[in-house]
Amino acid sequence: MKSVLLVALLFGTVAAGCAQTAPLSPLSIPFDFENNQIYLRVGINGHEPGWFVLDSGASGCVVDTALARKLGLTTHGEKRATGAGTGTVVVTFTDNVTYDVAGLHVAIPQSYVIDLSSQPSIVGRDIAGILGYDFFTRYVVAVDYEAAVLTLSNPSDFSYAGKGTPIPFTLVKKTPHVKVHIAVESGPGVDREVLVDSGSEDAIDDDSLAGAPKRLEIVGGVGLGQEFRTTIGRARSMNIGPYVLDQPFGATGGVPLIGTEILRRFYVIFDYARSRLILEPNRHLHDAFSFDASGLDLRWSPDAFLIHDVAKGSPAAESGLQAGDAIVSINGHPAKSFRLEQIQNFLTAAGKTLRLGVRRGTKHLDISLTLRERL
Repeated sequence: MKSVLLVALLFGTVAAGCAQTAPLSPLSIPFDFENNQIYLRVGINGHEPGWFVLDSGASGCVVDTALARKLGLTTHGEKRATGAGTGTVVVTFTDNVTYDVAGLHVAIPQSYVIDLSSQPSIVGRDIAGILGYDFFTRYVVAVDYEAAVLTLSNPSDFSYAGKGTPIPFTLVKKTPHVKVHIAVESGPGVDREVLVDSGSEDAIDDDSLAGAPKRLEIVGGVGLGQEFRTTIGRARSMNIGPYVLDQPFGATGGVPLIGTEILRRFYVIFDYARSRLILEPNRHLHDAFSFDASGLDLRWSPDAFLIHDVAKGSPAAESGLQAGDAIVSINGHPAKSFRLEQIQNFLTAAGKTLRLGVRRGTKHLDISLTLRERL
């Protein structure tokens, strides 16, 4: 499990104001939904588009360092910023970038420039940048996870008449925070204010999960910054507004948040102009919160899935798999024929056995991995 996939940039501010071409209201844009992430095709200054992540946990828009260099963007300044992991990452700035999204041209006075070169191995595709606060604040942004469609409206034109529930939020360093209630074991539970992070694939991350009856230690902070060992567990329930979600899982030791594993259960409207989310449940509201049943932390490569970490006492450890191994086939099929998301879905199927072809140095091993739910 990745506790935060990309970034929750929690520093400083970016210059306010922008010029934009107003969208037809509303404007619907299809997106790729994979690994619990929203990927949009976005161009910069009229150049060919690349994949951007829609990330409400980012306090500004981000351009990858290599892409900024390729496009000849002038950068200036330098700061240290927090990301998904421990420590900090280097951030520079670039001015007057126009983001081209489905015929919409949004000119932003200042953007972050950050090295995103680690992302392909984590998410299985190149990432050109991130659409964060400066994008969200200009529109009412509605996310239909089931249809994989993003709808943008002008705030002045928007009026909601659906059956969802408005949830007020507070902006903290340009990121939305809402109040939730978490019950881990028996007892009254705790109230928390958490980041609403569409850039995280998790359900809920909070230190209260350290009290869960079953806990596991895994690699956390996968994204920007340095990795760290973290504990994951299941809550008994989480309440947001009138909605109760049973047995969500998450990690401790990072930024308290709700991520896409919660958000995808709703039609979600980000209405920054009115400081609110609107949550309209979809048919997935009461889906079980499935969890990896292998103990593997994988990285994508063109011809194999690389084992980055093996959780202690997990089925993967018991099968003899080791960090540094490369999975080259799955049930007799070449690993390169699968997407990362497909493999992660396979690994949630408790009770199933996978036949893995594994490369370890110069050796080839055939290993059977029987999946077992551990939380």
